[in-house]
Formats: sequence, C-alpha cells, structure tokens
Amino acid sequence: MGIGCLVLKYVDTNTQKMGKSTLKDNRTIKRYSESFKQLVIRELSEGRLTKTEAIHKYGIGRGSLYHWMKKFSRLDLYNPKIRIEMPEEKDHVKAMEQRIKELEKALVNTQLNHLKSEADLAVALEMLGYTTKEEFEKKHGANQSKKR
Repeated sequence: MGIGCLVLKYVDTNTQKMGKSTLKDNRTIKRYSESFKQLVIRELSEGRLTKTEAIHKYGIGRGSLYHWMKKFSRLDLYNPKIRIEMPEEKDHVKAMEQRIKELEKALVNTQLNHLKSEADLAVALEMLGYTTKEEFEKKHGANQSKKR
C-alpha cells in the first residue's frame, strides 16, 4: 500500500433489495489523505514520476489520479491533445468561423440601426410636443383604428 493511504475493509451483508438478494462484497475501499494526493501531484509536476509510474508505485487508479490533477488545478499534467483533420474539414471550420463573424457583425449593425431608430423616434416625439411614445399612441392610437 502507498504512503498516507487509509484502507477500510467493506463487507456488505446479505440484504434484500426489491426481492433480490445480493452477494457478499469483499471489496477494499481506499481513502487517500490530502497530503498524500499533493505528494503524488508534486512528484508528477517535478518530473520524478510519470503518471503510469505513480499509478503502479502507489497502487492508485488512473481515474483517481486524473481527478486529483483536476482538483489541484494541474491541467498542465494532462496529456496534450492535438486535432488531426482532413483539409476539407479545416476549410469547413474556417468557413463556419467566417460565417459566425459575418453574422455577429450583422447583429451589431441591426442593433445599432434599432437604437438609431429609437433615438430618431424620441427626437420626433419631442419636436411634436410629446414626452413619451405612450403619450403619442394614447392620443393618436384611437384615431388610427377609426380610419381603418
């Protein structure tokens, strides 16, 4: 067993669950101290051990090791990921990125045009002597429905 590792023996007695009996479970459950986890991560980060060596040396699971790397914000210890793609995939991704930029620009222009229209309306209402759009609609809204 590794340093700083507390081992508990877990034995499940026969129980009835939904009419089915379960078998005895003689698994060993390991709980690692925070200082032990930090020791393993430190050894990895200093290059004294590889991930595989640490797993074998301390008898820890690969999932536990990756969980600790994430927990201690040591994502730099993860294996680097590279993406290999075909030329047409790369072109497709570039085209989609370009399309996103175009749509974002169009959205900004639409928002600016809307703001300009709102400002123009406010100026026109003020020139006509109204303080709000609602005041104008209240006075002229009834006239519009009668003309139709």
